[in-house]
Amino acid sequence: MFQIVKADSGIDAKLEFEISNIVKGAYERFNNQYDRSKYISDYLDERYGGCWRVTIGKSFTSCGTYYLSQLLRLSYQNDQIEIVRTQGDSEFEIIQKDLGMNQAVFDSILGIIQNAQQTQKNLSAQVEYISDCVEQKHTGKWAVICGYDFNSRVPYVNNNLVCVAKKGIRYTVLMISK
Repeated sequence: MFQIVKADSGIDAKLEFEISNIVKGAYERFNNQYDRSKYISDYLDERYGGCWRVTIGKSFTSCGTYYLSQLLRLSYQNDQIEIVRTQGDSEFEIIQKDLGMNQAVFDSILGIIQNAQQTQKNLSAQVEYISDCVEQKHTGKWAVICGYDFNSRVPYVNNNLVCVAKKGIRYTVLMISK
């Protein structure tokens, strides 16, 4: 049984129909969630550009930002499916930026993260690089959390938190003391 749970304004009837056919095709071709989601994502990336994220599971919740109101939640064959268009691999997806954060500090941190992705071979090296650079350029003690999928609850100094994603990796940089 195919059921649309939520379609945002950026998903018109034509795109909704096309996505539903792609989902059905993925289920006919593949027997596991990874291959199904990759097939759907690759198709939408190529056809519509941007970066489409596809999550398939039995029961999950999600939280994040997405691009141009293009979010579709549906259920099919007892699976919950979420399809989201994000800004793409060349852009940072801003998940959270404290409203009072200084724009120059924010821009500096984004530049540091970008340099880390380009120059460091693994996530551990990226975390160390980001931490060292942020503490050299900005006052205070900073923490860096980096990974593919995580939730964090760390106390921090107000107006000093950045959480962004790029190429599927989430980076959280926050001041933990002045």
